[in-house]
Amino acid sequence: MSASQKHAWFNLMVILVSLIAVICLYPFLGWKANGALGLCGLLGFGPFFYRKRENEVVMDERDLLIEKRSTLLGYSVFWVVYVLVASLLLPMVYGKQGSIPVMVVQWSVFYALVLFLGLKSLATLVQHGRG
Repeated sequence: MSASQKHAWFNLMVILVSLIAVICLYPFLGWKANGALGLCGLLGFGPFFYRKRENEVVMDERDLLIEKRSTLLGYSVFWVVYVLVASLLLPMVYGKQGSIPVMVVQWSVFYALVLFLGLKSLATLVQHGRG
């Protein structure tokens, strides 16, 4: 298994655990359950998968191409979702003249990170799986 595959699996597991924690805590804490997204801070350990050891190639041209394609897919889907939410969903929920609560804006940053990294990791695994 390549370093980028290990990194993708690690990202998906951290995101999954974070989202499960939010869902489980929501009945007890309400919107404060979003604090469980702080577990996404573990994503900062991802670069440790790319440590170079003696006589080992960590990433080759194929891995770099897969990384670029995965990042492009993640950003593309993120922007489509962002535009749909910002232009369609929020006006329906809060009304045309309503103001959006600050907490919605703050938590949207974390959920955008989860969306982007989750899609990027899935795309990485799919591209590695195709051979």
